[in-house]
Amino acid sequence: MATLAVFLGLQIIAIFFWRKELFDGNLDTKLTIQSQFLNIIDVNKPMLLESLRWVIILIAIAGSGVLARSVILNWQRLKKSNQELESLVKERSNELDASKSSLQRTNFLLSRREQQLRKQQNVLFALTKDKAINQGDFIVAVQNITRTGSFALNVERVSIWLFNKNKTVLHCLDLYQKTLNSHTEADILTAEKYPSFFNALLENRTVSAEDLQEESIFKELLPSYCLPLGIVSILLSRFDVGGEIMGILAFEHTEIEHLWLEEEISFANSLSDLLALGMEAQERRRVEESLRIEQKKSERLLLNVLPPEIAERLKSVQSMTKVHLKSSGTIVADSFDVVTVLFADIVNFTEYAASISASELVNVLNEIFSEFDYLVEQYDLEKIKTIGDSYMVVGGLPVPSDGHAEAIAEMALQMQSSIKKFKRTDGSDFSLRIGIHTGQAIAGVIGTKKFIYDLWGDTVNVASRMESYGIADCIQVTEVTYQLLKHKYLLEQRSAINIKGKGEMTTYLLKERIEI
Repeated sequence: MATLAVFLGLQIIAIFFWRKELFDGNLDTKLTIQSQFLNIIDVNKPMLLESLRWVIILIAIAGSGVLARSVILNWQRLKKSNQELESLVKERSNELDASKSSLQRTNFLLSRREQQLRKQQNVLFALTKDKAINQGDFIVAVQNITRTGSFALNVERVSIWLFNKNKTVLHCLDLYQKTLNSHTEADILTAEKYPSFFNALLENRTVSAEDLQEESIFKELLPSYCLPLGIVSILLSRFDVGGEIMGILAFEHTEIEHLWLEEEISFANSLSDLLALGMEAQERRRVEESLRIEQKKSERLLLNVLPPEIAERLKSVQSMTKVHLKSSGTIVADSFDVVTVLFADIVNFTEYAASISASELVNVLNEIFSEFDYLVEQYDLEKIKTIGDSYMVVGGLPVPSDGHAEAIAEMALQMQSSIKKFKRTDGSDFSLRIGIHTGQAIAGVIGTKKFIYDLWGDTVNVASRMESYGIADCIQVTEVTYQLLKHKYLLEQRSAINIKGKGEMTTYLLKERIEI
């Protein structure tokens, strides 16, 4: 029995190694081991040999099934692992491809935005230096903004619309069409027809839509405005002036949809701000122009009251403070060593004035004194004032001159001729008394309201006396004036007359100029 057990044990070990080598594929080794162990078995014992054969077969069959099942399970697990690994690799590859595409799209958008920003910055910089915007040439500024805005955002239509005072009507001031390269005016839009659209504009600084048909506020515009013009995308930017809503800047894209980037919206707002600056500049220009017109009117009025030289001096004095003007009293004053003063008075005009209406009286005086004003200009003299039917003029100021007495004499003779053109209501002629004196005087402007350029001094008083003590249709001059005129004019001496405040004075009557 012991021999049999040992034999069986050795045979089982041999079979184990044989099976292992068999499945490992080492056939040569299998045969070697089989032959070695078979040598141990006594082939002369058939019964033992037969039993061992069946044992070996059973063991081999059992071992082979277990090993096969193990190999199959391992292979299936390995296959499943490979499939999972391939799926994970594929998933990761897809993710990498998506990330790559996203990165490429992001880079493209960044590049596009960078290019757009540079382009927009250049446009804005150029517009800030535009003279039309800065100097208030609003129409030219509007056309520059619509044209450059169209090219900057590559939009077909750019327009500027202005609200009416009640914010119920939008009027297109300018529409630029890129393909036509033309500026025109579009239709008027009303709040009555498009209430939601107007409310959106008044409530929001910017309104935009990539697809107009998906935005409710634009549905009102679609049938009558957007669809007929082929507009599919729109960007609106509102602009205000002085806190008041003035209008909108509209970007309208046709045919294909346009995605409005944040940079483009910001650019549109910047353009609308420039537009507001242009409107402010235009208003400032209008005010300045109105001020210049009013200033010219004021200057003309001032020149009607004052000599040009005095008016210029007065304008420079007006830069002082009001306190100084009030405290100074006299704004402009000059002393002149020698001037010639003329007074003229219409004889018996008071009685005549009582017989006519006020309007007729003013008309007659206006016609007569207008003739005298023309003579003042002709002889480069200075009219001082009129008092009732009296007319006062002076030569030799505000710019001193040597020929003042002669110029006054010429005017006096012309005045006597001019008065004959006018008739009283009864057909009789008007007549003048004229008095002239030469001497020192002070001239200046007094007062801050209804100021006049006036003349003071004894010379003024004496000239006035020459007129009041004169003779109708005659020109009476003093000795001093006579000495200045006697070589060029015919003068007739009067007998000494008693002048109030002066006593007796020798006077002369100016007749005519001596022809040489």
